[in-house]
Amino acid sequence: MNWLQKYRIRTYLKSSLWVMPLIAAVAGGLFHRLVWTFDLRTQWRWLDFTPDGARAIVGAIVSSGLTFIVFLLTMLFIAVQIAASQMTPRITARVVESRASRLSLTIFIFMYVYSTSVGGRLIEPVPQFAVLLTVVFNLVSIGLFIFLVAYAARAVRPISIFASIVSETTRVIEAIYPVLPGETRRDTDAEDPLRGILPTASIRQRGRSGVFAAFDARGLAQTARKHGCVIRIIPQVGDFVAEGDPLFHVYQGGEAIPEKELQQRVAFRKGHTFEQNPAYGFRIIVDIAIRALSPAINDPTTGTRALDHIETLLKRIAVRDLGDGRIRDGEGRLRLIFATPNWEDFLWLGLSEIRTYGAGSLQVMRRLRGMMENLIETLPPERIPPLLEHLKQLDRVAERNFTDAEDLKQAGIGDCQGLGGARARIR
Repeated sequence: MNWLQKYRIRTYLKSSLWVMPLIAAVAGGLFHRLVWTFDLRTQWRWLDFTPDGARAIVGAIVSSGLTFIVFLLTMLFIAVQIAASQMTPRITARVVESRASRLSLTIFIFMYVYSTSVGGRLIEPVPQFAVLLTVVFNLVSIGLFIFLVAYAARAVRPISIFASIVSETTRVIEAIYPVLPGETRRDTDAEDPLRGILPTASIRQRGRSGVFAAFDARGLAQTARKHGCVIRIIPQVGDFVAEGDPLFHVYQGGEAIPEKELQQRVAFRKGHTFEQNPAYGFRIIVDIAIRALSPAINDPTTGTRALDHIETLLKRIAVRDLGDGRIRDGEGRLRLIFATPNWEDFLWLGLSEIRTYGAGSLQVMRRLRGMMENLIETLPPERIPPLLEHLKQLDRVAERNFTDAEDLKQAGIGDCQGLGGARARIR
């Protein structure tokens, strides 16, 4: 099984809503058989259900189990609508694929199939232990349903979405950029080492159009070493690649590389994903912020809270070695080149649109300034110059949008709360 096949199976299992419930349905039927056998051997008689009483209880529980499943799917549908209309369509998949939603649906399906199996075999003697477990499972379902109602109310709040995005983006950052500055930082060449060299082979996208989601860096580097060449990946992770677009350039040999061998080490999907793309986390938070700052919604406080979490992500990024997009073999020879965002790219992604859409809000302008001043004070020296340029641009934006002298003065004060922070008075 090649890398691409493993990737597709892994991502499908991760995003599929029906795989775990299907397993739960099979497990529910098998579990009923085990309980039935145990009941016959032990002759359980604790509650001593009568046949009519057992049928009434199990029938009611089966009906309630189906109701729980319908309500859960309805809540997911409503949550998706709310998330798409009030925040951004890019989080709708997260609502459906959330661990709580999938686990709850799995448990409900398991309990429903088990209860249905028990109801279908209520004969003399009544399986007392099986009926007792049906009652217990129903009580668990009621508790889980109450939890889901509270969870759904919290999960669609912007602050909960922000926290979830930051958590997942942080995991991606730590996986992609594991090296901290000062550990094993390597020198990066300012110039492209292949500048002026023509590729010996070019490979285009042969499959369907889609978003470049991930690639097997180690496998591509090994392929380049085996054929004694250098491979350049043309698109950057997150780019949309149409059928026929350039995908690879091969330099310094490598004419004999089978095209299929390279195609099987890159993955495309219909939409963006977090895998190998920490910028996607910034994109989602920024999208929620600028929608909140639009005239139709006019919610600058949500935009300010988005900046809280963007600051957290920028601090995570700033203390990592972002690499140079080059992989060398054990002998130090260059084997793979790929496009990767740098510190300035993350700054522009996290700040520019919010600065533009929030230019008329004192709260947003003060929070932006407070964030940049805080980053300048706390980040490594090499990260400071781009922040100073953004701070100057913030000054120019404030001068254009605040004609009143007092408003302009207030916009020039950094405030980590946007408005009302005590630290703004101390500065």
